[in-house]
Amino acid sequence: MTTTTQTHSFLSEEWAETVRERLDRGPSEETLARKQESYWEWINATRGVYSHTWALGVQERDGRTTYLHLTWEKGKCAKSGIVAPGEPVSADFVIVGTGDTWRRFLAGELNHQRMVVDKQLRLVHGNILMFFRAVFFFIECLAVLEKVPTSFE
Repeated sequence: MTTTTQTHSFLSEEWAETVRERLDRGPSEETLARKQESYWEWINATRGVYSHTWALGVQERDGRTTYLHLTWEKGKCAKSGIVAPGEPVSADFVIVGTGDTWRRFLAGELNHQRMVVDKQLRLVHGNILMFFRAVFFFIECLAVLEKVPTSFE
């Protein structure tokens, strides 16, 4: 028996909600098994008190930027939504990458840590020290986000 996984159109409200649900669930058992328990203890301690907002921007060649807006409340990914180009965006951390970077990321072609270190995803607004205190939590969220079945239309 074959099963099909429903894909959602990139940057649609349905995709944003699926991202929120997956982030709220956290990493898979397989992912948890690949790293030391102490690492996950640190991630869980960070997540447990995490209450910030992220706007993950996808900037296209024409300069238009669409954002996935995520609200974290005490470790729970409580809200998600899409902010269309030209609409004002407000978040504790605004992180932007090119459309090509996001497409390659969602295709599994990019290393999550390198995306941040090499500034393929750039923090364009927010306290850099505060962001980097929880950078591994952010990177693990990228790993979860990457697994969301996504289509590009």
